Amino acid sequence: MTYLGRTVPSFRVLLEDIIVELSVFRRALRGEDKAAFDSLMNKAREHASSCTVAPALDPMDAVFLSILVEQQKELNSLREALNVPAGYQVRSGKKQDNKMD
Repeated sequence: MTYLGRTVPSFRVLLEDIIVELSVFRRALRGEDKAAFDSLMNKAREHASSCTVAPALDPMDAVFLSILVEQQKELNSLREALNVPAGYQVRSGKKQDNKMD
């Protein structure tokens, strides 16, 4: 692989290499899970530039952190749509105070 004059590959190149390495895992997944896996990898791609400025992070840690940020944004959006304040848990079937301690 050519890194265009760089001695250290960019995070985007590292990320794509990680995704290729994980392709064996992806192939073992079922259809619905493959779609979820692809979605997670796309979430990681959305934060590649942020990961580039944090070179001290292990690349896999950066991938996981990127995915977590996107997952949290989705949770926040769902909470807002359901009018659930931050700090409250949504539970089904039980009538109780959902305030987190």
